[in-house]
Amino acid sequence: MKVVPHVPEGDNAERRSPTSFHDHDDDEDIVDISEQSHLATNRKGSTQALGNVSGVITNVHDPKTSKHPTPATAPPTPLAPEVNISSSSLRRPLDPPEVIIWLYICLAQNKNVPTCQPDVKLPLCNLTKRDVADIASGLHYNLTHEVNEEEAVETFLHCYPSMQELNLAYGDFMNSLIVVSSEILSDQQKWAKVKLFASAGLSLCDMITDVFMVVEYFVRKEDKYAWAILGCIIFNLTSQSILTFLQHRKNNRRRQLKEQVYVWTLMKPGVNAWRVASRSQKEKGAVVSAIELAMCKGLELVVESIPGTLIQLMAIMRSGWAETSKMAYFSFFSCILTSAFTSAIMSWDWDSSKVQRRFVPWFYGYIPSNSFGKVAVFTSLFTLSSFNLLTRAFACLLFYLKGGVQQVAIFLGGEFLLFLIVKVLQGDLWHWLPIYGIPGACISFFFRLMAKLLSDWTAVAQSRHPSDVGGAYFSFNLGLTVATGAFAALSYNVGDGEGGMEGSLSENSVLIFMAFVCLGTVVSYALLLLSMKKEYRYTFFSVKTGKQYTQEIFTMNSDSERKFKILSKNTHLWKKTIGVQVKSWIGEKLPVWIEEQPEWFNDEKMSLITDDMVEDPAMLVRLRTKNVQGILDQRRRSSVVEDMLQALNSDEGGNK
Repeated sequence: MKVVPHVPEGDNAERRSPTSFHDHDDDEDIVDISEQSHLATNRKGSTQALGNVSGVITNVHDPKTSKHPTPATAPPTPLAPEVNISSSSLRRPLDPPEVIIWLYICLAQNKNVPTCQPDVKLPLCNLTKRDVADIASGLHYNLTHEVNEEEAVETFLHCYPSMQELNLAYGDFMNSLIVVSSEILSDQQKWAKVKLFASAGLSLCDMITDVFMVVEYFVRKEDKYAWAILGCIIFNLTSQSILTFLQHRKNNRRRQLKEQVYVWTLMKPGVNAWRVASRSQKEKGAVVSAIELAMCKGLELVVESIPGTLIQLMAIMRSGWAETSKMAYFSFFSCILTSAFTSAIMSWDWDSSKVQRRFVPWFYGYIPSNSFGKVAVFTSLFTLSSFNLLTRAFACLLFYLKGGVQQVAIFLGGEFLLFLIVKVLQGDLWHWLPIYGIPGACISFFFRLMAKLLSDWTAVAQSRHPSDVGGAYFSFNLGLTVATGAFAALSYNVGDGEGGMEGSLSENSVLIFMAFVCLGTVVSYALLLLSMKKEYRYTFFSVKTGKQYTQEIFTMNSDSERKFKILSKNTHLWKKTIGVQVKSWIGEKLPVWIEEQPEWFNDEKMSLITDDMVEDPAMLVRLRTKNVQGILDQRRRSSVVEDMLQALNSDEGGNK
């Protein structure tokens, strides 16, 4: 028996007779949505009713969650292998209620994200099941590329005229799509939470094993290794403590003390993971953005994980493979695993950020949408970081055996000096943060050093950004790492030794191990390039500089809000080249903005316009309102650190 599915009607919905919903020639049965969901038969176009329809459809076709037997005649999964796309049932135009039902079926069962927005411009009356399946995949595409579900649904409706017709017919159709989109995104967040807690767990495990190794080295009278690892731990905890203080500096002392306890009892990674996973809101006075959290992770890699790997590898080589304890091996591989996983997560999170993909689509988006591609990219990022770190660490150890600390310092110092020379020749030495003078030079040096170390030792893919080391230099770094490792292994002799370590390694074992890690680095990078979206491969070899990228914020954007971001960047990067253009544009647009008061043109944005940008004194008076003047006064009184944090917080979708 065929029963008509009940879809609630809005006030403007077209009235149809029940028989009109299934006046067709094929014998396909329609699922009894009304009877199974117990929807009210009165006229109401509510979000709840439409949500019930989508929920029932999901349950009907999911034997694990369904409260009712799955009908044998239930509509097939859209675009499943067994579906005959050319069948009459898929080519028959659907009625509006059937379109809604089939749309929810597709959203519930076919969650593959297409590589581009499907183009379906047909009117509502001409839609077939295949068209609706394509439209549903379009919503999945929008959910991947927009910042939140509301904007995704708005873009979705804008792309498909037929969905606009449905929204007019059923007043709450848009709200129901937002509800369904929220459910889809909540399913996607499960993987994000797993990554989050795995990263926190590895960081905690690495810290605990380091503490055990400190105790073991003291017991074995190897005090220099114990003090070296202990120094790394204290440096890392101190850095976290300072960042935590800056984040909660405006809170009461009890709250500040509580946060410091989390840091020094090694609970901070787990606490942060829980707060993010449970979507806890930032408390008043917290100013740490996503960029700052990435900085914290990067700092942890630089001051603890990377030095810890070097120190423990040296201790293992000194003791000999056979004499090294299981705890020492476990701690060493924990350092490698933590560093590689953290590096891969940093690269993954930056590229999968909806904000970054929306505002910088040419750079972010190399991770494919399909499951196999995602696994391949993440595995490649992880193995690339692991092998790169092992290659660097082993090469430095061989240099140490050959010539002591002096030779290691010459190698690392010369490499960084080469990087600075390249930046100077490119006119790209200044960082984009708008801080000047000696403090600005120090901050620029700090960020250049951090980016170089992360690129050198853990191959964080984000460091290929033009504002960091750049794509071409990122790939050059990987090649230099492999070449350095090969040179160090080939120049090693059994007689080389420093501090009683001579003779602990045979030449053959050194060559075999170095060949293995160098080959692993090359293969991992090749797999990364092959598994990513091919249109993003050039970003790993791009010669675009941070200076060029910063200027393109103004020259390559037509949107006023996006162009205006140039004023929040260091003037050393753009004023000499396009300063006249920017000033002319400000003079042309400023009267319009002051009159129309667009939402984005707030007091903070007004304060970024310097006096020399405004030639009209009357316009300058109107620009310098009481609130704007207050912001300027506060900025003059603020510290360099506060200026840096403020600039980082306001850079969503900007230089990064």
